[in-house]
Amino acid sequence: MQTFKYFEQEGDTYNLKVQKGLLYTLAVGCVAAIIAILMYSTSKATFFYVALFAFIGLMCILRTTGALTFNSQNREIQRKRFFFSAPAYYSFDDFDHFLIAKQKSYFVTVMVQAVMVMRKDNKTRHILLAQTLFSTKPLQRLSEEISMIMGLPQD
Repeated sequence: MQTFKYFEQEGDTYNLKVQKGLLYTLAVGCVAAIIAILMYSTSKATFFYVALFAFIGLMCILRTTGALTFNSQNREIQRKRFFFSAPAYYSFDDFDHFLIAKQKSYFVTVMVQAVMVMRKDNKTRHILLAQTLFSTKPLQRLSEEISMIMGLPQD
């Protein structure tokens, strides 16, 4: 039995671990921004800024309730964005490729995202797997683990 860093295994089902640290940090940053805006802002747009940061913070907290499950026996992927959303199902055969996207600002990598690109019903679907701040190495390891779970050829 293999052990994975980014997945919790339950039989033939692999659950992707949620990045709670990053998402809760962003939510706390939003709360700090709201407090700073309420204390120091004299602008007429204060309500708009508070509502914007409250929305972003709420979305970060809700994102921690999402789930991405790989079932290797049924060869399907189940994706739930939030705890109350309906799950979307994809077959392993719908998989097209992985995409690791880097955002740079003044030659410094500030955001890296790993995306799984699926082709279902002649439409392209993107499944966000994980995000990091500065390094692509963890996301490369994540895509290797998914390749092993899905039984894709290893390079």
